[in-house]
Amino acid sequence: MKMILLLIGPTIMMYIGLYVIENVAATFLLFYGWLLGAPLLGRAFPKERMQLSKQGFLLGIVSGVVFFVFIFGGMIWLHEYLLDVKSLRELLVYWGFIGPGEIWLVLVLLLLNPVLEEVYWRGYMFEKIRKKGSAATAITVTVAFYTLYHVLTVMQLFEVAYTLVAVIPVLIAGLFWGYIRERTGSITATIIGHGLGDLGIVCVYWFIVR
Repeated sequence: MKMILLLIGPTIMMYIGLYVIENVAATFLLFYGWLLGAPLLGRAFPKERMQLSKQGFLLGIVSGVVFFVFIFGGMIWLHEYLLDVKSLRELLVYWGFIGPGEIWLVLVLLLLNPVLEEVYWRGYMFEKIRKKGSAATAITVTVAFYTLYHVLTVMQLFEVAYTLVAVIPVLIAGLFWGYIRERTGSITATIIGHGLGDLGIVCVYWFIVR
């Protein structure tokens, strides 16, 4: 029961923030509070998972660049079909992310998000599942629940018909970062790759939406 709660918890926090309270600041506090609080309270995240090898650094950079090109390049090509830019801009204004608050969006996406998501999923949860099962199980379970709450955010940003298309890159990235985590034994490489992938999202916002 505890494991199920840990897996579904981030999605519950995201749902409460976006769909019940309907406040982005509250969503961030609930969501990132869970991602930070659970590993701290569990005291189960080994510090050695933060070590970085040359191989891990290269894997992080290469994967990050690939996902950056895929996200930003793909949106340059397909944004007219996947995004309702006018509605998305209005939503971001409502959320306070266009104008004085936009610097916080950038900082959250580039600094806070990749670190806390990787610590939670490829660090804390991966470690717990891996101790009881295979690498394939750990990768599959963590990526499934990692992808789940992204569906909630994607539904807010994309046309409903394209929700699945928009979530596929999240699934692919999660699978690859899970593989890197197993191969290198470290999450530092996945943080690097995740940060560069999120940079692609920031560029979509900055050069297409904004």
